[in-house]
Amino acid sequence: MDTPNWKSLLEAEEFLAERFVGLRDGRAGPVFFIEHGLSEPEAEDLRKAVSRAAKQHPLQNNWWRANPLPLVVTATEIGYKYRGTGTDFWPKMESALGIHVNPEARQQVRDLFTRCSLKYRGAKPPVTPWTQAFHLIAWPITHALAPLEFHRQLSEALANLRSNIQDLDNEDLHRAVRMAAHRASSRFEAFLEDGRHSVPVIRALLGGEGEEISQDTVARIDLDLTADRDARIDIEIARRHQKRLRKRLDTPEKAASREVLSGLLQLRLREDGRLTVEARFPSVEGSDAERLRRTLRRRRYRPSLWGVALPVPSEWMLSGLPFPLNLPTVPDEATPLLQGLDHLGIDSDLIAILESFRLDFTLPLVFSPNTDGDLARCVRGTQVYTSRDCWLLAKAGSRSTFSNLPKLGSIGPLTCYKLDPSVPHEALELERLGYRIRHGISISMTGAPPLEYGAALPQYLVGDERIVAPKQQHQDGTKVALGTQSVTLDNNLVRFQVPEGKHVLAVSTKGASKTEPFEGVRVAEGELRRTCWIELNTDEKTVQALLGDSVALRVDGLAPLEGLMLTVEVEVGGVRAGTSLPLDPLPQVLVAGQEPWSTLLDESMRDRILKDEQPIILHARVGALAEESWTLERSLRPSWWTGGPDGLFLNSELGQLNHGVIWISRPVEKPVPALPSATDDAILLAPLEPDEGIFGPGAGFATFCRAPANVALLAPPMEKPMLRRSRWGSAGSVGLQDLTEAWLRWSLAESDSLTAEFRRRQVAARIDLWIAEIACGAIWVRREEDMRGRSADPWKLLVEECLKTGHGLDELVELSEGDQGEVIRMAVFEIRRNYPDLWARIGPLAVQHVDSGKSLLNDEEYADFDAACAKAYEKLADRYRKSGRDQVANLIGTADPGAAPDQWDPVLENAIAGSELREFGALLLPTDTARWLMSLDLTLMSLDEIVEELHLWIKESRHALAGELPSSDTLRVILALWIAPEAAISLDWRGALDRLSAERPLARAARYLALRARSVRHGSTSQ
Repeated sequence: MDTPNWKSLLEAEEFLAERFVGLRDGRAGPVFFIEHGLSEPEAEDLRKAVSRAAKQHPLQNNWWRANPLPLVVTATEIGYKYRGTGTDFWPKMESALGIHVNPEARQQVRDLFTRCSLKYRGAKPPVTPWTQAFHLIAWPITHALAPLEFHRQLSEALANLRSNIQDLDNEDLHRAVRMAAHRASSRFEAFLEDGRHSVPVIRALLGGEGEEISQDTVARIDLDLTADRDARIDIEIARRHQKRLRKRLDTPEKAASREVLSGLLQLRLREDGRLTVEARFPSVEGSDAERLRRTLRRRRYRPSLWGVALPVPSEWMLSGLPFPLNLPTVPDEATPLLQGLDHLGIDSDLIAILESFRLDFTLPLVFSPNTDGDLARCVRGTQVYTSRDCWLLAKAGSRSTFSNLPKLGSIGPLTCYKLDPSVPHEALELERLGYRIRHGISISMTGAPPLEYGAALPQYLVGDERIVAPKQQHQDGTKVALGTQSVTLDNNLVRFQVPEGKHVLAVSTKGASKTEPFEGVRVAEGELRRTCWIELNTDEKTVQALLGDSVALRVDGLAPLEGLMLTVEVEVGGVRAGTSLPLDPLPQVLVAGQEPWSTLLDESMRDRILKDEQPIILHARVGALAEESWTLERSLRPSWWTGGPDGLFLNSELGQLNHGVIWISRPVEKPVPALPSATDDAILLAPLEPDEGIFGPGAGFATFCRAPANVALLAPPMEKPMLRRSRWGSAGSVGLQDLTEAWLRWSLAESDSLTAEFRRRQVAARIDLWIAEIACGAIWVRREEDMRGRSADPWKLLVEECLKTGHGLDELVELSEGDQGEVIRMAVFEIRRNYPDLWARIGPLAVQHVDSGKSLLNDEEYADFDAACAKAYEKLADRYRKSGRDQVANLIGTADPGAAPDQWDPVLENAIAGSELREFGALLLPTDTARWLMSLDLTLMSLDEIVEELHLWIKESRHALAGELPSSDTLRVILALWIAPEAAISLDWRGALDRLSAERPLARAARYLALRARSVRHGSTSQ
């Protein structure tokens, strides 16, 4: 054995101490021990010296307290190079030092980090699920600053940044990076949690200020980033984008244009000859756009423009795309565009954005139609040209002289006329309205669309093709000029590629000229405005959530697009397997139990995922419109299970822990010491009284469910215990805390087979109902049991209602049960395609309309519903005809499935009532505020947003509560217990149980929201 070079190690201690003192005194932020200033050979020599010293002085020896820095720096170096979730860090350290690091030594390493951090103002691990689960190794990983493990995730997040970092303060930059980190592992999330750790590195890597991190450390991280091909590409994209943003000037004119969102009007002539009025508003810019959209959607806000137009979904108004404007009466010019904003209960800055919307509807209005004559846009300014016709929109009967004009059609209280400015008496009408007639050049600009409609200066992508098309016969010698180049139009098309910068396209003849200014811009990949996007709808991005059917995909877009193809893939061990399916009109939520999950997560795929210990990557793609990927890791627990069929062991950072057994026949009892032998049914393995002071609040819930492969999947053999409405049970009864502990053990358990997972869910669902019975009452639970497994998707419920009542079917045409289901599904799909916002339109109004005897929709919409049913019969007939069964096809083709409006209303009402879980409405207390909760759209709401809405409801319902108003933290715990138990274990769930058992109105409101949240995450009200 080599003799340790004590002089070298002591010199290293002095060198490092001087180094870290200098860093501490020269900055305001924390010091990281990766900033040791040693070269790679010097760091390797230090590791060897620490290894030799550790063999002479075990790590738990007090000798290291006098010489901590060499060991601290060496552990940090191991943390920088370590790749993994955290379960095998100590074996890596043992291999690097050539010694055994026992539990006492591990504690000593952590203590040395805390002592040195106090002395040199070192960084402290942020509070995250990962740092709580691995509270010992969190110190060397935190001081490694930007380990190799997440270099690709870091560079990808920087490439996704869409703001100039020099314009952002540290808080805003921290927020922007967290939003840009789409694929954040638990370790990377811990790095992003504290802006004092991540922001200085990000600024330094992107060419900003880097005084808070030593330059040699930044250079090292940068070198390692560029050594990885994928990370190098992303970091180069990020730097180019930042450079371009710094050059781009944000002019005062552009900033001022954001203050008022002036909308545009257009008229559309449909194929059936009907006219519709459409409106379009500029899109809201910046980070407020998505926040405003989510806030309005979750409140189901449907603005009625001027208080007279039929309500439309708020996201249509925010999409930047045209949407139909149905006006039963003509709006008053003095009436504000949006009504009742003060009663929305949203942030004042969002109210200010809504108040900035403007739409001029001062009649009469003049529109300029396109060359196809099916779309006309409202004329800006006062000039019209004799070369193109005009459409005039006026109030019916507003002026007698309009009656002499050709009538194009009527739109409710409005009439549309067609004018030809080249005809004298028609031109006179335009002049009376204040328009000037011009005999100029008439061209049409077509080709690639602008990046934003309605902008004062149109912007196009560099390289896109634009086309100049004549709209009338021009004189010989008409020129089209762009810069120094010009060509003769000669009544042919002129094509050109959009150049970079600001330009003016000029068209001129001997007697007139016309100019079209525009700008060509370069946009980085991903910077274009999204028309479609994919979101992972889950409370935890883990492998357990995927296998536990707690993961859903939400595909959304700016418009109700249909027929898009979605591809979903699971990547296990570098190998991808996936499936594709066509989407219904957006938005669409793909929940557990339906495609693509039922095909994707078959038994073989589940088995591969269970056996692979590496993170799983979930990929989703919608054609070329949207593509997302998510890294799913194992649940973060302070202890974890290892082993195989012959036995399981419960490991932790401090070594193995003792565990016991909970029998399925007595699922509420605590674990007992026992060796699991061959059993006839499932068992639950659980830790035996772990120390929460060491392992954290989730220590007792690191459980594992095992079951024999041939277990019968009937109701589990367990008897209902005697329930007691108190914290603890006595004399054979169980209380709320007994049940909640059992619920967390079974709901958070891992499993190694499909039978074990199925059994685990059965037991967890049963205990969940027992908790609800104590908190909400037996009547509530009986209704839950009646509803278990029922879908809360209103479109599926509409299919079920039609099949149950025979609505939409022709009783005179006999169909098989399968054909009846097919006809109804096709009819509902057609209704959904034409009215994607149907439930948003009738949901909040359904009860009061039905109670008052009013119809939910207008006659035209009911006629469209009947037409959808008739079209479904035609499609079914075509299928039989193509298979050669003409006689059956002819019989089906004679079907007449029409129905009166009063027959549609109960079917629609029952469907929306089922999706809102209206069976519980009468049980919510106080009943006069139940509609608040029932009107919420929980589809996109996070747990915190649901808590916020529940807190607002509690304030309005305070007279129904016996005690003081519960805090938001208490509400978060109660909701998390039923929606996200993984999050609940890190909260004070024990402290919230008294309120849950004492306040039945609160318990029922929380349970109602939890059931609806489960339905949009899992596809039914079941757990």
